[in-house]
Amino acid sequence: MLKKTQNKVPETIVVGDTSALISLGVGGVLSKCLEVTRILVPQKVYSELNEISKFNDVHGKAAKDSIQKISNGDIEVVEVKQVEKIEKLVSWYSRINEGEAEALILAQENSIPILITDDFRSLPDLRRVSGEVEIHLSIYLLARLVLENMITITKAQDSLTKISEGRTWESAAIYNLAKKYIEELKER
Repeated sequence: MLKKTQNKVPETIVVGDTSALISLGVGGVLSKCLEVTRILVPQKVYSELNEISKFNDVHGKAAKDSIQKISNGDIEVVEVKQVEKIEKLVSWYSRINEGEAEALILAQENSIPILITDDFRSLPDLRRVSGEVEIHLSIYLLARLVLENMITITKAQDSLTKISEGRTWESAAIYNLAKKYIEELKER
């Protein structure tokens, strides 16, 4: 599962959903994350990115950046085989949307250990049905950059600030959790 990148840093494979890719793009760290992390997305996430890219705002710009990375082969779109499982998840759990369900099934089908999402509302349900797949926020990849000495904690905090402002997280629980996660990195 691990392979070496050009920087000789072990590469992790994750499945990303739309919200996580948008956050990493807004934070200006998606390209850096791709230096240490191989990101796969299902077709539905690619479709959602295309829809969001039509907007002329920070989210649209981040979606366009993700689409460009898909076009360049830096992010891989992978087809989900067990479509019926997606339909079951969406119908059984009202807080899990089709893109998140497809991302989870993609991770499960391909034994990919991590799914990143920033849909805080669906997090409890995703964790409930994830099986062997760990569900993390995009801050997981931001922290990985710090731990791999690819960015400083200050840069991570700056990126988190950009994400929180661009995604309007300032007073949201997701921001407080992400901020705490970065603060804990200082103690390492």
